[in-house]
Amino acid sequence: MAVKLGLVGLLAMVTAGLLTLMVTWWSSPLDMAFNAGENERLNLTRLGPILFDTRDITPVGYAAFAFAIGVTAGVLTQRTVPAMGAALAGFAAVQLAWPIWIRQHLIAPVHTVVALDPANIFQVKTINNIIVLSAVPNFSQRGAWVLSSRIVDQSGRTPHISAPAICLGSNMQACQAWIGRLHLRQIVTYQPASRFWDFQWAETAIFLAAAVALAGFCVWWIRTR
Repeated sequence: MAVKLGLVGLLAMVTAGLLTLMVTWWSSPLDMAFNAGENERLNLTRLGPILFDTRDITPVGYAAFAFAIGVTAGVLTQRTVPAMGAALAGFAAVQLAWPIWIRQHLIAPVHTVVALDPANIFQVKTINNIIVLSAVPNFSQRGAWVLSSRIVDQSGRTPHISAPAICLGSNMQACQAWIGRLHLRQIVTYQPASRFWDFQWAETAIFLAAAVALAGFCVWWIRTR
């Protein structure tokens, strides 16, 4: 069992490593062109789900984990087709949940305070005669993964502003100009692009450790049965 797990698992990891090496090599000129350009709209998030998951070493950890899930499902069900379906569903669920809820917490994010640009306000709502603003973060660090942004006043608290008549009509530009005179700020929470390799190593290590744990469970299950 240990020999089969080691050989087939290693083959899966090598195959994934070669494929991701090809993808990384092919896309590296595009990544560099986007992140070195002057147009802010061509900014790529290095830690985003699509780019991060298909580059460098993390696919090796994913391959080992997916293989371990399949072996574990086969050991428990003793059926090939159900085990393949369970492995596919389990790995897909992890891949969907990981970048949304888990990855951002592997390393403590960075917080910064920037001035609110009135031109970035795209929605002004009124709730109980209090303005609720929604705005794109005024933040331009290339490749950074912006997790959240919150509008605050000069004291760092959520502003409670009574809705003026100018913001109750259809003239959005006039409302934006009025809000600009309030000198509001945004607290932006993000992961800088410089942490790309820190996340790569951390995530790969976690998935490899999970794969080893599942393999150990399979060996233990067979011995006890």
